[in-house]
Amino acid sequence: MIHLVTDTTAYLPPAMLERWRIHTVPLKVSIGNQSIDEDKISPEIFYKELERVEKAPTTSQPTPGEFIRLYEQLVQNGDEVLSIHISEGLSGTSLVAQIAAQEVAPDRITVVDSQVTTCALALVLQATAQALEQGASRAAAVSLIHQILQNYSAIFMVENLDYLVKGGRINGAAKFLGAMLNVRPILYLNEGKIEGLTLARTRRRGLRQIIKETRKRVGTAPIHAAVTHILCPEDAAAFAEQVQQNFACASFFVHETGPVIGSHVGPGFIGLAACPVEM
Repeated sequence: MIHLVTDTTAYLPPAMLERWRIHTVPLKVSIGNQSIDEDKISPEIFYKELERVEKAPTTSQPTPGEFIRLYEQLVQNGDEVLSIHISEGLSGTSLVAQIAAQEVAPDRITVVDSQVTTCALALVLQATAQALEQGASRAAAVSLIHQILQNYSAIFMVENLDYLVKGGRINGAAKFLGAMLNVRPILYLNEGKIEGLTLARTRRRGLRQIIKETRKRVGTAPIHAAVTHILCPEDAAAFAEQVQQNFACASFFVHETGPVIGSHVGPGFIGLAACPVEM
């Protein structure tokens, strides 16, 4: 058997975690002197806490021990593990996982830097889980992941860049800093890092721009798609309808991005990840 492992920044809905038997290792978020597993705190509580502290929150990857304990449990009967994690450009999680894999069973554990996070990572996991269920080997599943990463689209809009600046995750988006008055930055994942794409004068225009840019990348063929958001469920529901009207979605879901990524992008964050069904 091949076990699928990821981290909490995929933010997979509980039903999908159960359906695909996906194991998760939590990243941490620190507010003041308190470090919390991100799956132990809701976005609502997290942002209320942020209002009470002056210092921006910090985030951190799991410890090697957490991965070692999980890997030892999963391989004890001779089983294999495919461990897929948030981009190394955003977190050291996959590096920690690789250290743990080398200690536990390097011949039976494969660690993959997904180069993505949140809804894009969720799509990668969904496709991988389906492939494994259909009998794919570890090597074949890794090959599929690389195909997805060559063809996917992940585009997001934030209310402002304050959280990205504070968290040091802004990279190419810094070019927008001089033009932030009354505009919404649209960002995308590019080779594992957050880059600036364009600006939108209003939130509505920004959502239309996300759809337009996604179409440029994935075309009009059937796609797998996912919408994510932070504390804006009504916007996400309306945007989800637009996505499904504009694309032929073979699979589709909406989920909420949690505190680790949320600490860098803030409330109001909304985005779309997509990849073609046929690659």
